[in-house]
Amino acid sequence: MKVRNKYVLIMTLTWGPCLGLAVLFHLLVLAPQMQRVTALEAELVDARDLYSQATEAAKQENQARLVEVTDRVHERVSDFVLRLESAPDLAFEIAALANETQVGSLAMKPREKTGSATLAHSDRIGQRQIDLSFAGQFDQFATLLNALERHRPVLFVETFTIRRPREETMRPEAKMQLAVLVEKPREG
Repeated sequence: MKVRNKYVLIMTLTWGPCLGLAVLFHLLVLAPQMQRVTALEAELVDARDLYSQATEAAKQENQARLVEVTDRVHERVSDFVLRLESAPDLAFEIAALANETQVGSLAMKPREKTGSATLAHSDRIGQRQIDLSFAGQFDQFATLLNALERHRPVLFVETFTIRRPREETMRPEAKMQLAVLVEKPREG
């Protein structure tokens, strides 16, 4: 029994440190290398994807398709954003819509920004707000509201109020708060 215990003790003293060194070598040298290899393989896959996208983008038919998609996006944006050169005409367009619906006592004024600026992080699109007040029957109000919301570029009716007239011979008074997205002037 003593011989066997002595043999086990010698084997443990010999192989124990070797096993410890092997585990330490694996943890300190091989594991970081394997992580780096995995990261490099991921970078290689990303680079191959970028290369395949670049070769696809270089093809003439794909460039034509991208130009077509870009044009459609610009057209779609123009439905919602007022061009900078068209901004001065907006008041006249609103007045023409009000004239068509035959509302009376039309008054417009720009509203100072109160509350959160929804487009604070946009460098190309700003928001203009307009207070609109007029007098008219309910059908005239509804017609003007419909015309404003169908206007291109879109005029967003944020809030509105209708107040009953004090006398029956007068028409109800309405107030609207409009918002419109406007292209910001480009710098340089």
